[in-house]
Amino acid sequence: MMTNGTILALFLALAVVWNGSVAMAESSAAKPAAKAASPVKTTPATKAADSADPFEGSSNPTKPAARTAVPAPSKPETMPAAPAAPDAPSKELEAFMKAFEGNWKCDTKFAAGSLGPGSQSPSAKTEVTIKKQFGGYSWHGEFKLAKTATTAATSGVFQIGYAASTKQATFLSYDSVGSAMMGAGTLASDSVTFAEEGFLKGAGVKVRETLAARGPRKIYHKVEIEQGNRYQTLAEDTCSK
Repeated sequence: MMTNGTILALFLALAVVWNGSVAMAESSAAKPAAKAASPVKTTPATKAADSADPFEGSSNPTKPAARTAVPAPSKPETMPAAPAAPDAPSKELEAFMKAFEGNWKCDTKFAAGSLGPGSQSPSAKTEVTIKKQFGGYSWHGEFKLAKTATTAATSGVFQIGYAASTKQATFLSYDSVGSAMMGAGTLASDSVTFAEEGFLKGAGVKVRETLAARGPRKIYHKVEIEQGNRYQTLAEDTCSK
C-alpha cells in the first residue's frame, strides 16, 4: 500500500520525465531552423568574388585589334607636262597681210537688185584702214561707207586672224546697221575667200567674202550672198592708196 509520500515522489518523477521529453522535442524541432538561419560560410574564392569591382576589367584583358594601316596617297607616275609655250604669230598670215596694210580709198559698186527688187546699181565711196594688231596675231580693219541716195552711211570693223590647227585665216566683222559675220578661208598667194555665216541687217545669211591684192597699191574686195543654190554678188570694192 502506497503512502502519500510515495505517490508524491512518483508524481514528481513523471513530471521530470515529461518535461525532458518535451524539451528534447522542442530542441529537435528548432535545429533545422537554426541550420537554415545560420550564415553560409564564405571561402577565399567567394570572398574574392564578393569583393571584386564590377567595373574592373578581367585579369586578362582582351588586346585591342590592330589598326588597319591607311595607305599613303599614291604619287602620280608622271609629273604633269608644263604648259605649252604660246604659239608664235603666223608667218603665213603676216606675209599675206603685208599687201593690205595702210589707208585705202575705195570705189564701191552695188549689184543691180542687191538693195531690193528692181534696184539699180548705185555706187559709193568707202574709206578703209587696215593695220597689224596684237603683236601680229591678227590684223584690225575699219571702214566707212558714205551716204548715197539709196543707202545710209555705214561704218564697221573687221578682224583677220589665223587658226593654226586648220591653217586658215579667220574673219570676224560687225557694222553700224546690225550686221555681224564670222568665217574662215584658206590663204592663197595673193587672195583669200572667207566662207561666213551671220546676220545682214538682222537676217540670217551665208556669205562669201573675197579679199585680193591687185598690184603694189591696189586691192580688191567682193561680198556675195547665198540665194537659193547659188551666190549672188552684193557689192564690190576697188581700192587704192
